[in-house]
Amino acid sequence: MQIDIRGKIHEKRLAFNNTLLPVYEAIVNSIQAIEEDSATETGIIQIDIIRSAQKEIDFGKTDILPEIVDFQIKDNGIGFNEKNYESFNFAHSTYKFSKGGKGIGRFTWLRAFGKAEIESRYFENDIWHLRQFNFEPTKTGIEKHKLEEVNGKAERYTTVKLKGLKEEYKKWCNNHAEDIALKIIEHCFIYFLNKECPRIVINDFGKKIIVNDLFNLFTKGQVKTTQISIRENIFKLNLVKLYSNKLDNKIHYCANTREVLDDKISIDIPELDNFLVDSEGKPFSIAIYVEGDFLNQNVNDERTAISFSKGEIEFPDQTTQEELRNAITEKIYSEFTEQIEELSFTRIAKVKEFVNHHPRYKQLLKYKSNELKRIPSTLSDEKMELELFKIQQSLELDVKKEASAVLKFIDNEEHREKFNQNHQELYLKIIEVGNSKLSEYVIHRKLVLDLFQKLLNEKATEKAVHNLIFPLQTLSDEIGFEDHNLWMIDDKLSYHKYLASDKKFKKIDPVNSSSNERPDIIVFNRPFAFSNDNKPYESIVLIEFKRPMRDDYSDDENPIQQINRYAREIIEGETKDKHEREFDFRKNTPIYAYIICDLTKKIKAYAKDSGFRPLPSGDGFFFFNENYNMYVEIMSFDKILNDSRERNRVLFEKLNIS
Repeated sequence: MQIDIRGKIHEKRLAFNNTLLPVYEAIVNSIQAIEEDSATETGIIQIDIIRSAQKEIDFGKTDILPEIVDFQIKDNGIGFNEKNYESFNFAHSTYKFSKGGKGIGRFTWLRAFGKAEIESRYFENDIWHLRQFNFEPTKTGIEKHKLEEVNGKAERYTTVKLKGLKEEYKKWCNNHAEDIALKIIEHCFIYFLNKECPRIVINDFGKKIIVNDLFNLFTKGQVKTTQISIRENIFKLNLVKLYSNKLDNKIHYCANTREVLDDKISIDIPELDNFLVDSEGKPFSIAIYVEGDFLNQNVNDERTAISFSKGEIEFPDQTTQEELRNAITEKIYSEFTEQIEELSFTRIAKVKEFVNHHPRYKQLLKYKSNELKRIPSTLSDEKMELELFKIQQSLELDVKKEASAVLKFIDNEEHREKFNQNHQELYLKIIEVGNSKLSEYVIHRKLVLDLFQKLLNEKATEKAVHNLIFPLQTLSDEIGFEDHNLWMIDDKLSYHKYLASDKKFKKIDPVNSSSNERPDIIVFNRPFAFSNDNKPYESIVLIEFKRPMRDDYSDDENPIQQINRYAREIIEGETKDKHEREFDFRKNTPIYAYIICDLTKKIKAYAKDSGFRPLPSGDGFFFFNENYNMYVEIMSFDKILNDSRERNRVLFEKLNIS
């Protein structure tokens, strides 16, 4: 049976993140060629990087390097003797089966490169030979084959030139020699652990990197070997401390001594998305290289994936990637307990410090501790709150789902008692999540009242007071529930239908008026509970602020007269509901008016002259104007402040902030 090499090459596409896989395959072939018994004793592999601009590069002056077009891999292994050349000519050759060879690694060369040029000088049957050929995407694959004898003593070598990196792969190819060296270490890590590992040198326009030295520099000999068992499968773990400025913290799954895929350790240990610190204060990351027969037997031909078991385990020789990762995670915990706990402490301490000032997130410490460990300790307060808000939303959704799943079965008192017995934990969770948001809001109220007190003490402007209670020049649709403080006057005001703050009558939708009069705040409350939306409003509220300690009113500025004018404008205007249907306020709608000011001599005189009566508390006046169906109350700033504190006192005391 013959194989169309061109068809074999197009059979599968090489993933862009595996652009360097052809280079790795050539390097491993060189390592195996050196390992053969008849090969030279000291193994050397040189990798030349060929770039598009054929000129000298000053590595010290520029970080922008010409793109890589070719790689040349040269070794002093046994070479392409008859057996090796014959094996090369057979797809899926079993010649290197004992070493994990799949017999198709060379096909990856032509998936990323235009062709490969091979030249090999080797010694066989007491004669030196020179073999040259190209491996190209043609039907037979082998082109321009030449074999000749070489006279006299010669040097053993094999050179594989991977020519013409395809355009679509160029931008995915690591462009710096140091990065390529690190990638080679990752892929061939198991080989570097062997003392007999060949010396691997990268040459980039005369700049040389000895990859073995880089491996020793980064690992500092900090490699510990252990093993784990999962049912009948035994896995060998190489636990490595990597002293590189490039973060690793990965589990590398290897098959036939080569890396196939990896997992981030932070999937199970969130703290390990950053460097750890050793006893000398030096930062390092963790690399776990896993080997085992299970991985060797279940790797695909291209060594780009491992077929782990899925779902339930039915046979003792199977395993899932998740349970293997979990077993490795336990080993990591046991080996690096001190460093992981230090990272965890730092992160949680940062979160706790933030939560102390934002108690609405306090319950996350109890219910979402693992998620909190994922938050970097270097975040700004703004970004920290964003992350906590996301976790908070997740917790609230969890609680809703849990509560809905349970509460839908509560049909009677007997079920409710059973719920109380069996679901106390959920009950407490619901309470805690709700209380945390309430705590934040209660603290907000305390701070607002403290600020209000400060404004009064400093004789702030009318606008400052007004803006604190409700933002100027806004409508209710433009302001969120927590963005105003109407509760200072009356909690019920927060649940209005329509509110206009510091808007002219002619700009207020429910009133058809051309007046330029500007009430500080006008509130149209919700319709009656048993009325349709197109019926009269339940009530209308007018609020008028005056500057603290003001006592220089003219007769035109008499706040009682102002309120009367506002009421008259509302009643005599063509008032409409949201469906543009007129209705009569005089018969149906009470008006409540609040004049909020300091009770100066002039204000008291205005009140008495208009027939107002003192409030029982003595810090204000009230009057019912029958002509306008309007209740008017003159309230001092002190009354607003004291009444608000009293209404919230029990909440403040519960949080120890009274």
